[in-house]
Amino acid sequence: MSELTLVDLGLTSEQTSVLPAEHAQMLAATLDVDFDPTLTLPLLWHWAYFNPVVGTAGLGPDGHPRRKSPLLVDFPRRMWVGGEVRAEGPLRTDTASVRRTRLLSQARKQGSTGDLLVVTLEHTVEQDDTTVIVERQDVIYRQAGGVTPPAGPAVVLAPGQGWRETVLPTTALLFRFSAVTFNGHRIHYDHDYATSVEGYPGLVVHGPLTAMLLAQSASHHLGKPLRSFSYRASSPLFVDQPVRIDGVAGASPDGETATMTATRIDGVIGMTATATATTDS
Repeated sequence: MSELTLVDLGLTSEQTSVLPAEHAQMLAATLDVDFDPTLTLPLLWHWAYFNPVVGTAGLGPDGHPRRKSPLLVDFPRRMWVGGEVRAEGPLRTDTASVRRTRLLSQARKQGSTGDLLVVTLEHTVEQDDTTVIVERQDVIYRQAGGVTPPAGPAVVLAPGQGWRETVLPTTALLFRFSAVTFNGHRIHYDHDYATSVEGYPGLVVHGPLTAMLLAQSASHHLGKPLRSFSYRASSPLFVDQPVRIDGVAGASPDGETATMTATRIDGVIGMTATATATTDS
């Protein structure tokens, strides 16, 4: 397989935005949290910005921007599966910002559902010529076909050592998150497409949404903004099925940390994450 480029992936090496505060307030409303636009954006909220702006006619059958590269013909399905984000400084709204992207690696691998194309990207966000966000993003491109089974019977989870919260990802939440992140992927809002074409038992919760909910929970229980966040998705979460967020606080040489899981009603873990809080000044 020839080497992919950012253009093949529908990406550019540089995007600009002023990060409008109004847009951040829409994200806050979507997540049911308060947001003071005069403060630093919470970690991960830059995901609501710098998204490809493509006309509706330029979308493919899945709702993503159409990928014209023949290198991706065998891999029509795209999944955001993990990564790591680190704050190098405060990210402020209503400020000229630049996101720079480069392709770190690509590898064709064998998965349980067939061949996979694993792509790793690096993003940096700059304000006032200073890097404030560094991100590694892992994306998987899958072959078509296959059916994802529904969640099994509900189980009772044993009490954890830390905190536990329950979140219900409704259709309205998924739709609003798709809108505020300009994500057209139809598995998140088009039930017929998700079930008939991509073989899911229902609408799928966005990986970035799950990560934001975990990061939000960690910051709340640690009582501080986050400095870093790493995450890995392992199984899909589905609409209208409660998601249990479990977290345990601890300490590391870098400061206070939290390890977390997002678990389905059948006890299957959908995402794991580790967060580190900012240190006191």
